[in-house]
Amino acid sequence: MDHLSSTELLQSVRAQATLRLKFGLVVVVLMLAAVGWWGASRPENQAWEVGGIAAFYLAYNLAAYWLAHRSQLLPPRDLIVVTAVLDPLMLSAWLFIVGQASPLFVGFYLFTILGFGFRIGRSAMHLCQAISMLGFGLVAMLSPDWHTHPLFGFSHLVLLTVVPLYAGVLIGKLQDAREVAERANQAKSQLLAKVSHELRTPLTGIVSTASLIEAKSPDPISVGRAHSIIELAMGLDLEIKQLLDLSRIEAGRDRGQDVAFQASQLAGHILRTLSPVAAAKSLALRVTTDPAISVPMLSDLQSLNSVLLNLVGNAVKFTDAGSVVVRLDLVEQEADAYRIRFSVEDTGIGIAPEFVSRVFEPFFQVETGSVRKYGGTGLGMSIAMAHVRRMGGELQVASIPGEGTRFWFELRLQTTTMPEAATTNAAAKIVRGKWILVADDNRTNLLLIAQMLESDGHSVVAVESGEAALEALASADFDLVFLDFNMHDIDGASVYETYRFGRLDAAPTYFVTADTSVVTAQRLESLGAAGVIYKPVTFDKLRAAVSGLFGEDADEEAPTATQRPAPHLRPIPVEYLDPSAIATLREVRDTPEFLRRMIAEGTADIERIDQALSLALMTRELTAVHRQAHALRGVSLSVGAVRVAALADRLMKIGQRELEDTADERMADLRKSVDLSLAALESLGETIRTQGTANAG
Repeated sequence: MDHLSSTELLQSVRAQATLRLKFGLVVVVLMLAAVGWWGASRPENQAWEVGGIAAFYLAYNLAAYWLAHRSQLLPPRDLIVVTAVLDPLMLSAWLFIVGQASPLFVGFYLFTILGFGFRIGRSAMHLCQAISMLGFGLVAMLSPDWHTHPLFGFSHLVLLTVVPLYAGVLIGKLQDAREVAERANQAKSQLLAKVSHELRTPLTGIVSTASLIEAKSPDPISVGRAHSIIELAMGLDLEIKQLLDLSRIEAGRDRGQDVAFQASQLAGHILRTLSPVAAAKSLALRVTTDPAISVPMLSDLQSLNSVLLNLVGNAVKFTDAGSVVVRLDLVEQEADAYRIRFSVEDTGIGIAPEFVSRVFEPFFQVETGSVRKYGGTGLGMSIAMAHVRRMGGELQVASIPGEGTRFWFELRLQTTTMPEAATTNAAAKIVRGKWILVADDNRTNLLLIAQMLESDGHSVVAVESGEAALEALASADFDLVFLDFNMHDIDGASVYETYRFGRLDAAPTYFVTADTSVVTAQRLESLGAAGVIYKPVTFDKLRAAVSGLFGEDADEEAPTATQRPAPHLRPIPVEYLDPSAIATLREVRDTPEFLRRMIAEGTADIERIDQALSLALMTRELTAVHRQAHALRGVSLSVGAVRVAALADRLMKIGQRELEDTADERMADLRKSVDLSLAALESLGETIRTQGTANAG
């Protein structure tokens, strides 16, 4: 009980109960064998005494094990006291029964006493020691087998006195040394985290400033210098990130979220990130995936990406000619899981045999001295090993100097299915006349949903923030509520929880979101709302939501999209704009003024959000990237900018490590897609204006 937390104490009690149960079986077998060989202390009562004590002892061990796993019935500290008393008393009863063979089993006292000392602490050990000395003293006085050899009894009593006392001194010293080591390790981790954070904060400003200089300066020399600053700063940022990763691992805070992913995502991420580096060294980088790995898997994708990028990055770094090959091989397939071997093999310089066993040590590097060719902190492999072990594998290495190195590990990954946006193919019935609250902090989305609902005859209150939604909900009784999940001030989930907590008759509520991740889906489902509508929002989705709650009020079938006149617009490149989104806008209100207004507001929103998202990418602020990407995806889907929406969807799911590695590439892709999509929207708006003028004439 000394120096143990509640969790550690419970674990120790359960471990000791398991050992006691196993050890108890051994004790019964040995004692019965001793009785059979030498006979009991009182042969006339041998059968019932031996059988009774054996049954009682086994029942006691089972009861202790049962109680150890039900701490709500008997707290661990109380169970320790009970077992510290009963363990030596049970042993004393056995010694009395076995008679002549009892001197052979006195050592079990020390085994029991020291077990309490090393596993629980000195207090429990000394309690067990006192009861052991009392029990043994009674056996020595009452058993005739000990009367003939009194020195045996005295010598054993001395052992029961001296050995635990000496062990207690050693245990105290070990506990003190452990506490000192833990404090030193904690201080080191805190120092690493603080120093790394303090270094990273100004580094963000350096990168941002240099990026602006690189983008805006007309002087080629200044642009080149700014580019050098960015490269050096990003290299330093990578080293700082490894220090932060190490501090998180040592603090036990490195567990990421399990997400669904395809094997192709891993392969694509590796190639996108490291192909340019490999190409710069004229290396062939290949990723091969077993075709049998065909369904999505569930795991900590961020950590898995980190491990593979670390291994592949090192392989590229230490290979001057040849190739780097990454393989994902299916080792075993179960009904709901894959066992996959991940391997990275290069034709680089290799590792000397005397260093192979040390490559996973923190800060270890094969290169030493002041002149080092490859650089680095020496933390990458130890961090990779920590991630692999946490995921249930073991990172291994084989290397031949001058020929190359191979790293590999195996993981058992659950198979799963990707979440899909809610859709409905059947025409929903129209329900009219409901009083509905719509909350969305994006004006384009808000206007679109409100217009759709109003066109079906509903009265709509539209608000642009979570706070305004709470005020509206507090002041009126709505029939139905639609809440955007990711609003800037209070997210939809928090609005709903607050609203439901304060009302006995809360209105049915739907969440509206562009986030189709597993984590978000599970969170929204757990809240108990009426359902989730995934963007882009269409008439079918809204009508299905309303009629699903108020089907008895339906008065007619909803018109399908084919009943509306087809839009007479000149072709727009499908890779940038989705014609079905424009058809949805026409279904809301088929007038040139409305269409131009929606396109203009959507264009303005995309431009505004794109600027905020670009800044977030530049500064590597993950939370801001996720928030702005969610907003961009929602408004892009509303006006049919599907290419931008697809890029935003990937940014919504990006992790910090991937963001650090690919932010510049993502920003360039986004800039190109936004520019072309805005040009397509502008062309569409001009076409609508021209046709409107022609129709008016």
